[in-house]
Amino acid sequence: MPTIRTSSISRRTLLTAAAGGGLAMAAGATATLVTATPARAAQHLWTWCYQCSQLWFSGNGSGYCPVGSGIFGWDHGHQSSGSGDYVLRYDTDPGVGDSHWRWCRDCAALWSKGWSDSGRTTSYCPNSSQPLRWHNWSGSGTYKIEALPDGINGPGGQRLWFLCIRCSGLFFTGNASDGTCPAGGAHRHWKSPEPQIGYEYVLRQL
Repeated sequence: MPTIRTSSISRRTLLTAAAGGGLAMAAGATATLVTATPARAAQHLWTWCYQCSQLWFSGNGSGYCPVGSGIFGWDHGHQSSGSGDYVLRYDTDPGVGDSHWRWCRDCAALWSKGWSDSGRTTSYCPNSSQPLRWHNWSGSGTYKIEALPDGINGPGGQRLWFLCIRCSGLFFTGNASDGTCPAGGAHRHWKSPEPQIGYEYVLRQL
């Protein structure tokens, strides 16, 4: 599996260090593959978008970010500048975690099908052709994400990732802003009153 990485210190690295969390950020990763293959858990190239704050898979192009950019705001590609290079695992891999996560073929973001199926909310894809704006999990694996407090596999990793209860996506809260939710406004997280469930997540990098 090819790895294309550029060395830089991200803004989130400085913010995380300042917070005293001891959570090291990896060097920035900017890689684009031209083949439209599904995202795979054993691969890296899962990336934080500094525009919307969501986690997305950068191996199939730039996806679709809810934040427009460019002169007229018509460019909706996610941005990987300043991000670490995150690695996800299949639900069949060893270890514990929340196994409800999917890759969206339409916007490239990671989202929780379990949260969407719970009836508490629906997913919201900014690039969906469906009237209800659901994410498209066609071709996706089932990903297992470590969840606090009990669903983690040891020390380390980066905390401050949360499930957005409005769009079902995974977003980073370690910056001054909670990003932009495709459902409108900022992302919003909710911690379950049941401690064994956990809605704060831990990601690991190369």
